[in-house]
Amino acid sequence: MNMNPSTEIPAAPSSRPDIVLVTGAAQGIGAAICLKLLSQGKHIVGIDCQPDPQQWPIWQALTDQFQPLWHPLVLDLTSLPAISAFFSEHPLLQNSSIEALVNAAGILRMGTLLDATLQDWQTSLQVNLMAPVLMSQATAQRMVQQKFGTIVTVSSNAARVPRQHMGIYATTKAALSHFCRNLALELAEHGIRCNVVSPGSTLTPMQKQLWPDDQPPASILQGNLAQYRTGIPLQQMAQPDDIANAVLFLLSDQARQITLHEMVVDGGATLGA
Repeated sequence: MNMNPSTEIPAAPSSRPDIVLVTGAAQGIGAAICLKLLSQGKHIVGIDCQPDPQQWPIWQALTDQFQPLWHPLVLDLTSLPAISAFFSEHPLLQNSSIEALVNAAGILRMGTLLDATLQDWQTSLQVNLMAPVLMSQATAQRMVQQKFGTIVTVSSNAARVPRQHMGIYATTKAALSHFCRNLALELAEHGIRCNVVSPGSTLTPMQKQLWPDDQPPASILQGNLAQYRTGIPLQQMAQPDDIANAVLFLLSDQARQITLHEMVVDGGATLGA
């Protein structure tokens, strides 16, 4: 497991609180989800592959009140042995219940499908599909034993409509969304809910890598006929908090009758597709 002594999570307190696992926790949408859950008093295991959690962007927003609840973990989510070791050996998971899992980690590789290499496909499939599949499977096995739990996975509205130069990303996210629906169906008899949140264009580091400069292209809001983009009817990009709010709703008891659902948070960009 890719975890050095400086990044180990402290041993769980004697009360053994329920915990929430969040992947992609270092920045962007994952960080926003962690901060909102921390504000609710949840114990969060924030998982990311970026080394040195004290250098993660989220660290700047962690106030003193959050520190006892915040447990960062450097983990290679593409490694089954690392995930297995985490679930079987980590002290915080021993005799503690997993209240929820949020799969928010992902990568975006731009390019045409005609030029895509085998490595492009393998890397994107490992991070965008197999990592949440493996995390969800391991977590769900624990939740079945507990007889409760909730899983929310962050996919993308690109899973619903074709996007130029985003074919690999869109394909992996489409597979991920359908995996979550199938998993939700299997887990329903155990009272465990699984749902998907699919963001559109959101102001994150991943989004900004698509911009030619430090300003968003006008085509994001207005659309671009040459790129077969319709724009965003609400005329604004999402903030990470907008996506986090949707995730928290689906995790909450207010959504206790919702499962197998995909909530699209894109300002209407996919026109309800």
